[in-house]
Amino acid sequence: MCLSTGELTWGCVGMESEEACGTRRTERVENQTNQQNKLENRLIRCILDAGEVILKSGGEINRVEDTMARMCRAYGFVRTDVFTITSSIVITVYTAGGEILTQTRRIRGYDMNLDRIHQMNQLAREVCETPIEVGELERRIREIQNTKELEPWKMMLLYGANAAVFSVFFGGGPAEALFGALTGMGLCLLLGATEHIFTNEIVCYAFCSALGGLFLGLIRKYVMPYAVDPALMGNIMLLIPGIPFTNSIRDMLSGDTMSGLLRMCECLLRTVAVAAGFVGVMTLLGVAGI
Repeated sequence: MCLSTGELTWGCVGMESEEACGTRRTERVENQTNQQNKLENRLIRCILDAGEVILKSGGEINRVEDTMARMCRAYGFVRTDVFTITSSIVITVYTAGGEILTQTRRIRGYDMNLDRIHQMNQLAREVCETPIEVGELERRIREIQNTKELEPWKMMLLYGANAAVFSVFFGGGPAEALFGALTGMGLCLLLGATEHIFTNEIVCYAFCSALGGLFLGLIRKYVMPYAVDPALMGNIMLLIPGIPFTNSIRDMLSGDTMSGLLRMCECLLRTVAVAAGFVGVMTLLGVAGI
């Protein structure tokens, strides 16, 4: 007799029929194994997408690794090892069938968006309570990835308003607030226009800061006298990576020392680039410190 999944499928008579039966059964098992492996790899890819969204949106390393590990446990993987740094995610899972599967994701560029982190955390909680089908999981993650940001004109207003408020905070008056706001809105446009031109984020921020400093300096030199420093500081505050710097400290306190140091170095380099761009151009124009 030849059995498949515990059921009688057909009778095998003679040596030739027994061999054919065994071959079909082997092929069926191999097909089932291949399908299972494809499904598991597809699921790991989804979980990697989830981790990538959290990391690129400004989440800390511990949150990325913990979320991915919990989702893997929810889907029945026996063991999960996740290693994350600011530029890479590596995940290895042990399946119930004894397979070991590994995938790696290179992370390029960041797009700070706390709403995406909130949505992904909520999805992970739902998965941990009741795992959903892989197709549905892919669709939900894709929706989160495509979450719309604020319209450009709203972002410009926010940049301008923040720059004006910081300019007043650092001792400026109406003129400093006005020019600071105009520079802030210009920086918003520049960052959006040049982020796809420069492959290096630090160079991009240095370039945009230099143009912002040039604008402030030319107004001071050729349009009307005003206190440059408050407007300058108001716009520098827009570009300082406050959340990533805070996350770097949290990473180190959580035991992810290497990841925290890498993120802190990136923040410090970006801060230096921003300051050099603003102050360097204004020093060349001879208006710094006025």
